[in-house]
Amino acid sequence: MKKMLSLLLAGAMLLSLIACGGGQTTQPSQSGSNSSSTGGDFKWPNMVKLSITGSGTTAYAGTLAWSNILEGTGNTKVRLLPEDSNATKFQRVRNGETLMTYDTMGDVSTLISARFGYATETGGPYQARWVWPDFASNSVMFVRGDSKIEKPTDITKDTPIACTIDSAMENVKASLAAAAGVSVEEMNWVYCSSYGEMPKLVTTGAAELCAYVTPTSSSIIEASAAPQGIKVLDFDPELYPEWCAAFQSKQPVYSFNKIGFGNEAAVGKHGWGSDGGWITSATADQDLIYNLVKFFAEHQEEIQGAFETYSYYWSVDYAREVLDRSYVPIAEGTIRYFKEIGKWTEADDARQEYNIKLIDKYMEAYSNCVAQAHGDGVNIDTQNQDWLDYWEAYKEAQNVPPVVIMSNEEIAAALAAGF
Repeated sequence: MKKMLSLLLAGAMLLSLIACGGGQTTQPSQSGSNSSSTGGDFKWPNMVKLSITGSGTTAYAGTLAWSNILEGTGNTKVRLLPEDSNATKFQRVRNGETLMTYDTMGDVSTLISARFGYATETGGPYQARWVWPDFASNSVMFVRGDSKIEKPTDITKDTPIACTIDSAMENVKASLAAAAGVSVEEMNWVYCSSYGEMPKLVTTGAAELCAYVTPTSSSIIEASAAPQGIKVLDFDPELYPEWCAAFQSKQPVYSFNKIGFGNEAAVGKHGWGSDGGWITSATADQDLIYNLVKFFAEHQEEIQGAFETYSYYWSVDYAREVLDRSYVPIAEGTIRYFKEIGKWTEADDARQEYNIKLIDKYMEAYSNCVAQAHGDGVNIDTQNQDWLDYWEAYKEAQNVPPVVIMSNEEIAAALAAGF
């Protein structure tokens, strides 16, 4: 695994150099200007731009693997735009700067409900679309091997916790504070600039707990190689039911899962997470999305072989499984492909209708709330707690339904009741 990640990350440097210049003097368009409505005569754009997490992450290494295969077909080039801020990544997709962003479905729920860093003047919810999953995106927390912390219930408000300033981190901070029984402000946060810096704060002793890392990332591999080693905490809901319930109360669309592979310190422990994959917008070029999904499906064995993490998760069967629990609308290009192969159902139509209507409700509520806030003299700023409380109170007053995982039966009942 170490050797594979090293090779992929080395390749990332070359791809970045090519993407960021490499003698090109123009930026090829990725709009729909070169697309057609049918797959047979579709013309790929010269370049596809993607928002992605930093080069020390599993997501970046995996994306490098499949994008190299796509480039090998001669259809198009791929440019990866690393960014640690999830809010910025989603905004780039919204603005059409990138075709897709890599993230978890859980983070899309934060976008839809416009919590934390998404509650900006020009941000808020929009019609996002799920394209393709590639991983059950579990995260873990760890301490140094010589730490006195042995279990999650040992975490207190005084524990120095490494974290970043990002909307995705706010969910984790809220969950940790709830589990500790205090407010977010009472916790002892040690801030750093990026995802990859958090583990380093722990291994150097600047912080005691790394609040967020994936068990397959190069960051945790590097941390585990430090002289003191690391201890991954086990978020087992059977061992710590009250703690885990309090933690999950702030991230209801996330679940606790046993880690099956990755760094040996994490395997067998429980992390938390949701499905990870690619997200676009409803206004993106759906002909391009369709052809990407078709490429993903038809090259699944080659892509599985190119990156170890994809050996199970990258498949049509797993993508079909995710459709059954999605609370994010599916991209129209993805739907077209699944209809073609006979794997789209009436229940999927109902789920799609419900999920689109839910985002519509959030978009309308957010727009009205922003207008009302202006009238009330409330400063719309993600650092202004009065504004964040104002928006939460508005949602509650308008009875905007929460973003949660729903069964087909629950969705059918909601639509029948006039949702």
